[in-house]
Amino acid sequence: MRTLLITLTLFCALALRAQGTITVTPGVPVAGAPATFVLSPTYPPVGPVSWDFGDQTQPLSGGIVASHVYARTGSYTVRASYPYAAGAGLPATVQVPILVATRLGPSAPFTISMLRLRWEDGRVDRSVEQGFSPLAVFADLKFEGTGILQAQWVVDGIPLGTFATQLAFAGTVTLDSRSMLPLPTTALGEHWVTLRILSPQVYVEPPQIRYFVKLGGEEAPQVDEVVPTVVRPGEETELRIRGRRLAPGMVVSFGKDIALVAPLRFPEPGWAIAKVFVAPTAHPGFREAQAFSKAGRSRGPARLEVLPRSMRASATTSPTPIHPSPLVAFLWSEGEGVTRPSLLRALTAAFFPAEEGYSAGDVPNLFLVSSPEPLPER
Repeated sequence: MRTLLITLTLFCALALRAQGTITVTPGVPVAGAPATFVLSPTYPPVGPVSWDFGDQTQPLSGGIVASHVYARTGSYTVRASYPYAAGAGLPATVQVPILVATRLGPSAPFTISMLRLRWEDGRVDRSVEQGFSPLAVFADLKFEGTGILQAQWVVDGIPLGTFATQLAFAGTVTLDSRSMLPLPTTALGEHWVTLRILSPQVYVEPPQIRYFVKLGGEEAPQVDEVVPTVVRPGEETELRIRGRRLAPGMVVSFGKDIALVAPLRFPEPGWAIAKVFVAPTAHPGFREAQAFSKAGRSRGPARLEVLPRSMRASATTSPTPIHPSPLVAFLWSEGEGVTRPSLLRALTAAFFPAEEGYSAGDVPNLFLVSSPEPLPER
């Protein structure tokens, strides 16, 4: 009895053994559009493959690749039967269930509408030690329609490899580079990564994110203080930088609109001198100091403030004597111990700050009621 059970078990295992696989493209076929079926047989076929697409159409006899158009939506079972040498006249049968969906129509072509690159922690920059592996980058895509995405992961302009994936209908998907070669971490310094989309065609420049490879066991330089703390657009300024691990070979940056015009100098330990030029088009605001070296990259805590451009009066024009109107003079005065114009002062000081060329004492002149020039005598 035991022998009979073992024999039946082996027979069932052989009968249920997979005879191959069927790949469907697109992954979700669309009614009215051709779908491609590819058979990957377990045994070499010794004759034609018979395809039954499950929609009561005439079976197709051909090779391991077949194409079919479904007229209606619904669930179907696709079967492929093929003869093989060890089958003793019995064909091997492979089947796969599919779902045929409604046609999207010409108003929904396959396009990429959004692409965002990030590291696993969501940031757009990262520092790793030399030899770190595996380093993977992630891409969040938003797409419309159905089609095959072909793209390349590119590091410093060099493709790591090309991949293709099926995307069905409009939606979002997250891809990563773990299916390709690991991102290289042998060369020290800064590296840039992007996803180059080959198909469908994309008409915008793909974004880039960066990672920094540093020496293991060492810490990056850090900028703690910058003197002076303010600069103006269009001016060249010498900055004294105090920090930790400042040494030759490092680089300091305050943003794209502030350029170093001379190499860093290190007069004493913990100090560096940088000569910078602020672009005339630089916007007012704070810039965070960044320091780079082979040991890594750091941000802050020092900041440099870019002030608004000053409004300088022309040297050729002489100031014209002005006299405030009686009403403004009365409101601006502070006689008899009463601060009448506190609201007026606050408003005018808020709308006309001193850095725009107006001082607090000149604000009444903005409300000047000038007297008309006398008419010439006839």
